[in-house]
Amino acid sequence: MKKFKIIEKVCKTEKNHMKYRRVGMFGTFVLFVVTTFFSSNIYAEEGGKESGWTIGADNKKTLYVAHWTHTPENCPGRSADGAKMLSKFWEGRKLAEEKGITILGAYVTVTEHDYFIIFEAIDYGAAVEFFLPLVPSQTGKIVPVLTMDEWLKIMPK
Repeated sequence: MKKFKIIEKVCKTEKNHMKYRRVGMFGTFVLFVVTTFFSSNIYAEEGGKESGWTIGADNKKTLYVAHWTHTPENCPGRSADGAKMLSKFWEGRKLAEEKGITILGAYVTVTEHDYFIIFEAIDYGAAVEFFLPLVPSQTGKIVPVLTMDEWLKIMPK
């Protein structure tokens, strides 16, 4: 008898939870519909956007450090295909220069399987495009940096 009452209480509790879930879902749906249909201008118009936040708008180049790495098993030096991929990537710097990328330095830590490439670019998208040949076998990141002199000018004192 006791077990039956416990089961009955559990069932009532679950029914209440389901009822509240339905009410919550319905409320969310109503809020979505109201927001969608009665807020027709929820996006900023072109004149209403903040100015000065367009990346590369002033044609000033940003300085980046790219760090790419791979496992010893994925090392391009271990196969003809890997060497071909790396050569093709590095030949792409001519096209990258046409797209506004200036490579300032490129370094390899042979025993650590890392590449460090320092470059300037106006367009981040062009920089990403330049590194695409590395993506299938390498892991990397492209980080915007400042020179120490630039940092010292803007650093809080």
